Amino acid sequence: MHDCFGIGDIDNGFNVTHSNIDQLMINVPSDQQLKAKQFIADYANKRTIFPYAAVGMRNNDLTQALKGANYQITDDAIRRIMNNNVNVNPGKLQRQMMFRIGRTLDGGYEPPENFDIYASLVSKLVERYSLNYKATGLPRKVTYWEIWNEPDLIFFWNNNTPQVFYEFYSKIAKAIKAVDPIAKVGGAAVAFAYNLDGAYIDGLLGYCKTTETPIDFLSWHYYHSEPQSIMDVGYHIQKTLNKYGYNDIESHCTEWNSTAIGTVNSLTKLQSAQNAAFLTSVLICMQYSKIDKAYYYRGDGASFGLFNDQFNPQSWPNKNFCTYAAQGFNLFTRMFETPYILTQDNNFDTGLTTLVGENEVGNKINILAANFEIDTNFIDTNLPPNGYSLYQQYYLDSNRTTNQLNDDWSKAHWFGGVDPSTILYDNEVRQKKLMLQLPVIGTLPTRNISYDQSHTGLTVNITNIAENYKITAYLIKEGGRLDRMTPENVTASVNSSLINNVLSITDLGVTPSTVTLYTIDFTG
Repeated sequence: MHDCFGIGDIDNGFNVTHSNIDQLMINVPSDQQLKAKQFIADYANKRTIFPYAAVGMRNNDLTQALKGANYQITDDAIRRIMNNNVNVNPGKLQRQMMFRIGRTLDGGYEPPENFDIYASLVSKLVERYSLNYKATGLPRKVTYWEIWNEPDLIFFWNNNTPQVFYEFYSKIAKAIKAVDPIAKVGGAAVAFAYNLDGAYIDGLLGYCKTTETPIDFLSWHYYHSEPQSIMDVGYHIQKTLNKYGYNDIESHCTEWNSTAIGTVNSLTKLQSAQNAAFLTSVLICMQYSKIDKAYYYRGDGASFGLFNDQFNPQSWPNKNFCTYAAQGFNLFTRMFETPYILTQDNNFDTGLTTLVGENEVGNKINILAANFEIDTNFIDTNLPPNGYSLYQQYYLDSNRTTNQLNDDWSKAHWFGGVDPSTILYDNEVRQKKLMLQLPVIGTLPTRNISYDQSHTGLTVNITNIAENYKITAYLIKEGGRLDRMTPENVTASVNSSLINNVLSITDLGVTPSTVTLYTIDFTG
């Protein structure tokens, strides 16, 4: 529940002058951008849970801060998230969610004006979504609560005195635990996960330890062009947790992607087969590091999202929402069919990363292979290289105001059934001059990656195989099918042999910017 434009947000104070709101305007035609900014500000403010929180805090008046609470909109969103059909995914997984305490990007840079009132507002949400979740219509309680987002960036937390954030975190964490003692609380969703002795990782952990402030997980973000470096970040985080005696608390990467820079060109690259190879490589590397949960930014059709409004390249008259990046996630979820990771000879010093797993009864193996070669042009703002499509993106339709979204479907889908014209707010976050940002110390170690193997295809040898077998292979590549989540079946192009109990698989189609899944069923 992060950057959802009001849903899950406590006290947004959007206005059209905020600079980072431009990130949401990337695909809007220039002559429509002012209207789009006005729409976003009004839309997010109207969907905010407590539309009078700011004025209530300013006046030290909890009753005023609670005025006109918009629970229905967030209620509806959480219900839709949690009421998933478990039978449509391989692991029959029930959806969980993390509730991020704070605001959407550009909902206001300043710390809340009254920490006590803010804690009281948070308590209301914990009561609603953790304690009384059945009465709210949820099948399960909300367990995880993340406190704030990227306080190490001044355009999320315009204060460079870390003690102020520590006190805020402590007050909110204790308020959550007072309502639900078994809730899991944590933070601080830092932008710079690799920051030696940083104020919002080391400093926060030290503060929690000395003041006995509860912390059940440490959260951080990862935007980097080298998939293997996620293991270095995970190791660094775990080493830091150990340093302060938090060996057993969880490590959560609550934002990750290959770039945090949003332009028309960079966003189209994020939907490419190249990014499918990147994100699948990262997911594989995460299995070998101390990372308990990871949240890709983003999973929708907005900027950085996994879905779009494109034409089907193999059937131009038709449209489809799928992207190669989304297909990468789809192939990764197939690994839940074979959750027991097998030992493999892979030192992660090539562009080719693999993950091998078997099922409980031992009659099925899945092999996921991602081939990503670092390209310095990948995360820049230039057009994609020749042979890559410029995918059609969604953009905001600013032809209507928020109040005109009053048809039955819009009210139900965007406002929890409430008529937006009836929602009023007074949530101005009075912006002060931006302070100096605290320095970031240290850089991730450089890995020596060789890409020679990336250009010769894939050869996998699996030992101790004695049964008959059947291989099915699926391949993500640029120009491949996008009319469904499952990519092309390329079984016919894969060669295999079983000699002396060693199964060898050779696939010359595994070139840079591809992802392949091999499913091996043993029929003996």
